[in-house]
Amino acid sequence: MKKLILCRLMRFAMAGAVVVGAGAARADWPMDQPIRIVVPQAAGGSNDTVARMLGVALGKALGQTVVVENRPGAAGSIGMQAVVQSRADGYTLAIASDSATLLGVVNKNVPWDFSRDLVGVAMIGDQPVGVAVSGRAPYKGFKELIDAARSKPGAIAYGTSGTGSSQHIIGEWLSKLAGVSLIHVPYKGGGQAVTDLVGGQVPMAVLGYAPLAPQARAGAIRIVAITSPTRNPALPGVPTLAELGYPDIAQNQWVGVVAPRGTPAPVIERLSSEIRKIVAQRDFQAKLLEIGFDARFMGSDQFEPFLLHAVATWRKLVPSLSLQLN
Repeated sequence: MKKLILCRLMRFAMAGAVVVGAGAARADWPMDQPIRIVVPQAAGGSNDTVARMLGVALGKALGQTVVVENRPGAAGSIGMQAVVQSRADGYTLAIASDSATLLGVVNKNVPWDFSRDLVGVAMIGDQPVGVAVSGRAPYKGFKELIDAARSKPGAIAYGTSGTGSSQHIIGEWLSKLAGVSLIHVPYKGGGQAVTDLVGGQVPMAVLGYAPLAPQARAGAIRIVAITSPTRNPALPGVPTLAELGYPDIAQNQWVGVVAPRGTPAPVIERLSSEIRKIVAQRDFQAKLLEIGFDARFMGSDQFEPFLLHAVATWRKLVPSLSLQLN
């Protein structure tokens, strides 16, 4: 009996030590090691650019080294898996975008679940998805594009940044709602898709505004519709899909920060607070605009339910589309 009581006392003591240790770690954060921001895409893309901008600003705000680490592969699932498998201590974060919430929906072999294994820290900004046509194509506007697709089923191809990306889902969603048959051409990133769009190798593309903007300004391509709920100030003459009769397709691409689920709440709150201050800076907003994003902060209290809603939306939508994911 004495032995049993002694064992229980030792367990309580050990549990208390763990709690005290965890509390001390939270109090000291982020003083004992660098913070890592994982980018699940290759260097040079818009997510990578946002991560590096944020890393510099966050490092100054926290007085700590912030390292950006690119972990591309498998449409982003490799990088996100590395974050999921990391300790939930505030020293490993990830840059996430709308496509990240799709990974487990379009690929059942992904060994992690976004809503179960990750938690939202803060949204940084967003951009519309554009439906664009090559300057070499005869379509002057969205109506002409859809009319041509209806008259010649399967004759018009559209490029995206990859199979299973949000652009791919939007392209197939539009095809279904418009009653047309468009051919999906996946690329390894938006830059390659835009290059072929300019050259006329693909007559149409569904991509984020960021990679489309420079060529649209140069007149090499035409953006004929965007997915945002309202018209974009940078594209006042371009109608939304909602205006054109597709109100369901009304959403932007976003970029934000997530962490392994279980990261202490005080750490999440501190990070969210610091990111809010960074996104409010005019210089930071101007840099976001340069790469096609509008600054749009959302704290952890709003971002987390936003993410859960996004995953739920994809889970409902994707099975209703006849997607070719191989």
